Amino acid sequence: MTVFGKIAIGCVVSFLLLSLPDLANAASNSPKIGLPPPVVGPTVCDYRGCFGFGSQQWYRPPGYPIPYTPPSLDRRNRFDNPRVYIQPRNNVPPRTNYPAPVNDRTRHQMWCSEHYRTYNPGTNLYTTLHHGFQTCRSPYY
Repeated sequence: MTVFGKIAIGCVVSFLLLSLPDLANAASNSPKIGLPPPVVGPTVCDYRGCFGFGSQQWYRPPGYPIPYTPPSLDRRNRFDNPRVYIQPRNNVPPRTNYPAPVNDRTRHQMWCSEHYRTYNPGTNLYTTLHHGFQTCRSPYY
């Protein structure tokens, strides 16, 4: 007998068994077992979906509507009353009218910086190839 024949015979036998009134009635009127109602636990929703906990756990993928969970009366939102109080900052803007360093340069420093590329106005020195550091001597000094 071929595989198709076995499948056809199995379908016919199952239809005959379901068509009998006593077997169909017995299958539909099964005795109810006294199970307690499921205890509703907390619900956690994140990017993966919603997870329900309690006596019966469940999962809903993202995109389904979020189930209504009544807020519990004994738990407060932990962000409403923080434990640590941080004082607000004084919003005083920093002083922005700093004098530009170029405005403080004297004519001596301007002359030295134009003549010596490595001139440092803070120390009044410039570097040379053979003698190290030399003091700048300008006509304005």
